[in-house]
Amino acid sequence: MVESLDLEIRRKLYRLLVKNPGLNLTTIAETIGTSVPLTVYHLQYLEKHDMITASKEEGYKRFYVKDRIGVETKKMLSLLRQETPLRIILYLLQHPYSTHKEILTGFNLAPSTLSYHLKKLTSKSLIAESSDGFKQGFKVINDQEIIGLLVQYKPSKVLERFKEGWVDFGVPQLKTTQKEKRK
Repeated sequence: MVESLDLEIRRKLYRLLVKNPGLNLTTIAETIGTSVPLTVYHLQYLEKHDMITASKEEGYKRFYVKDRIGVETKKMLSLLRQETPLRIILYLLQHPYSTHKEILTGFNLAPSTLSYHLKKLTSKSLIAESSDGFKQGFKVINDQEIIGLLVQYKPSKVLERFKEGWVDFGVPQLKTTQKEKRK
């Protein structure tokens, strides 16, 4: 295993995937500043030596450090790394029990596109249609687990635009992060 990380590029790849499981190839190459073919070569090497695994999810091949993350977490991260599903999740965390029509007002999407993403999130058990006793709408299932993943892995730059909302949720890790960035 140690010799598998002899090269600096492989160490960078491995560290990147420890901190950011579920990245796709293009994002990995951009993040470490190398070409896609060079990234593919080293990812295949790490995969061959059982240090990382890859899975095809939602049309992307996503990479993970081996035996670090469970199957269900991989499914969640795969969706949270996509901008539209992530934005829907963030919206529903702030506005639980929102209807299709209410969600649509917060997005620049066709109704059918929103329906597609809501179905996808529902089929992967990230959201559900539910009632709070007064109103029927969509809500995030396991919201604390989702918030934990978002705080731990910060799956998208989209989160930067929602920091104020996170502070409103009282997520202490983000409050600290904002203070540190001001220094």
